[in-house]
Amino acid sequence: MKKILVFAMLLAAAFSAGAQNFEGTFTQTKTLKVSKKTIKSAGNISFTSPDQLALIYTKPDGDYFIIDGPFVRMDLRGVQADLDASTNKAILAQRNAILYSIQGKYEEIAKEMDADCTVTNGKAGKHVSIKVRKTKPKGYSGMELDYNKAGRITKMVLEEFGGISTEYVVSVK
Repeated sequence: MKKILVFAMLLAAAFSAGAQNFEGTFTQTKTLKVSKKTIKSAGNISFTSPDQLALIYTKPDGDYFIIDGPFVRMDLRGVQADLDASTNKAILAQRNAILYSIQGKYEEIAKEMDADCTVTNGKAGKHVSIKVRKTKPKGYSGMELDYNKAGRITKMVLEEFGGISTEYVVSVK
């Protein structure tokens, strides 16, 4: 009986850990508020909990944004970077905001960003609005997050202090 209970607990842990892993597609719309210019992109997304995220762009082909543990690697429209978030507070805050959003840890985001967090439940799922309390020189000034009934992120909007808004719409396979 004890072996069955242990096996059942391990199986439940495996299923809950698997619930944090997914693959799918995304569309991205970046809006430059000053010029009203929009830049559209799309690609494939892969997430493995707790800290492995890959956005591999098909439009424009060859671009990527990867979080691999503490490292953030990207090649976006010819701008390349390979950053260690453990030694860069600004990158760590952005990395955590993205990973916590995907995991549904919006309270953690609000805490780290010194922000107010409002959660609204609806028919389709949950909507979360996060707004920072104080203006900063860079980083995110706010976030809008939508989750389906199963708790999976479907939309993420990142608002930057510099006036750039980036919306991601995620479809899971």
